[in-house]
Amino acid sequence: EAVLKRTNLFFKDAMLCGASAVALGTNAPTVLRKDAALYALPASEGGVPLMGSPPLTTHPEKSIAANCAATREWDSNGTNFGYNPKLGHTAGEFGHPDFFPVAVAAAQTTK
Repeated sequence: EAVLKRTNLFFKDAMLCGASAVALGTNAPTVLRKDAALYALPASEGGVPLMGSPPLTTHPEKSIAANCAATREWDSNGTNFGYNPKLGHTAGEFGHPDFFPVAVAAAQTTK
């Protein structure tokens, strides 16, 4: 249950970072979203929604690139692996769950 709670926390964090980046028109997500829009594909043919868009679906790889860039944009969605103050481990590698859009796209793909 602890793993599920942590996964849910990271998922929400990543998606909210992405939504914020899209809403504020940050550079990389905007560029990739414009590119993805050129590759519109109906959901009935396997298209995947672009984060924060009206009902626009694109080729999965295009939505994934744009959505991953959005979730990564703020660099806020990380965790410090190995953090254990009892052992003096208070610094470590940072991991970023910006891969969530890949799993979401897989779940949304109908073909």
